[in-house]
Amino acid sequence: MRVLDNTPTIDQFRPAVLRVLDDGVVRPVRQVCELAADHMGLSAEVRAEHIDSGQARYVNRINWACSALTHAGLITRPERGHYQITDDGRAVDRRNLDSYTEQDMMEWPLWQAYQQEIAERKASRGESQVVPATEASDPLEAMSTAERAYNAQTETELRKRLQESSPTFFEKAVVDLLWAMGYGGDKGEKQHVGRSGDGGIDGIIRQDALGLSNVYIQAKRYADTNKVGDPEIRNFMGSLDAHGATLGVFVTTSDFQPAAVKSAKSYRHGKIVLIDGIKLTELMLTYGVAVHTKREFTLYDIDDDFFDEAIN
Repeated sequence: MRVLDNTPTIDQFRPAVLRVLDDGVVRPVRQVCELAADHMGLSAEVRAEHIDSGQARYVNRINWACSALTHAGLITRPERGHYQITDDGRAVDRRNLDSYTEQDMMEWPLWQAYQQEIAERKASRGESQVVPATEASDPLEAMSTAERAYNAQTETELRKRLQESSPTFFEKAVVDLLWAMGYGGDKGEKQHVGRSGDGGIDGIIRQDALGLSNVYIQAKRYADTNKVGDPEIRNFMGSLDAHGATLGVFVTTSDFQPAAVKSAKSYRHGKIVLIDGIKLTELMLTYGVAVHTKREFTLYDIDDDFFDEAIN
């Protein structure tokens, strides 16, 4: 059955979102959706169109428009579910555009960085030559391609949210991740110890009841421009030695300088594992930390055994 779709595209909704936010008022996303729909003169019939999940198609597309505009720095999210325009967003609104595409947004450094990170995530999985979903050779390939692309965006958004969180929140999130990954087993316990004068240790995973095998954690909530250097790694080494530890995990939302990587590899009293922002968010999706399943699809195939039994 052919699905009726008379709803404007995401590209067409972006200028409408900027226009309704141009007054500078912080507005909840639901209000942004209705104001943008009113601005574009959507009929009741168009507003009644729904996607498979049951959500109104125009609401879904306006939400995606808001997400992209946020990544480009044209609007901000001062609180959960609320948006406000920026000076750059006003500059775009002044152009009176009918459409604003992802390619158009490449004029903004934040959007360039966002797209670059998504590309790096795909490349890290050997997916740099992934065929677009619309050009995939079969439905299974198309769904797999779309899933990877969607999750890469989620991981990128997750890293940004972690960078915007408090240091304490981030430290606890890292401890939760290591715990979710199975460190601690059935008899262990987790502890967040990050505080002033913590001696360079933000968390501990005790892997047995007696604490004979502990994993010590250092978590740095750094901006992209602030990469972990050799001094931080050497300080962490000193903290591990002070605790008589042999297992350390150093996690950051940014990346590690080459000298830091070299120092970690040279640690002779045990092992230090480095987890950068890209790997961190990949692990968080894999182990279900700070994310939930948005939707699942069920695909059916013919049961040949059923027919073989029927013939026999």
